[in-house]
Amino acid sequence: MYDTIQDMNPPTELTAIPVLPSPSIARPHVLQPVSGPLLPMLIELREDALIVGRATETDIQIPSSTLSRQHMRLERRHDGYRAVDLGSVNGIHLNGIRVHSAVLRDGDILQLGDAVFMYHEGR
Repeated sequence: MYDTIQDMNPPTELTAIPVLPSPSIARPHVLQPVSGPLLPMLIELREDALIVGRATETDIQIPSSTLSRQHMRLERRHDGYRAVDLGSVNGIHLNGIRVHSAVLRDGDILQLGDAVFMYHEGR
């Protein structure tokens, strides 16, 4: 009858099914409060330039007397952000070092007065 198992099951034709790439959803860059007055909210960075400070007219208001009215500007640069001190009294500290301006990288710790954030790059 059948000499081998292969004789019982003839080969199946394989049909190629195209695999479409999954759509990539762009995530915004984020400042995640670690300590300070903005816990537990996340701050999504979507604009090309943002002013951070205690004044109500700022883009990101941080209600703390340790911040200047206009403390820092965040500027979009290529695929990330740069933090620029706007002449604040307490300055900005990046990973524990006082800086006038610096490009932010994923995981950086940014401190403005008593507000401490971790920066997360969007993807």
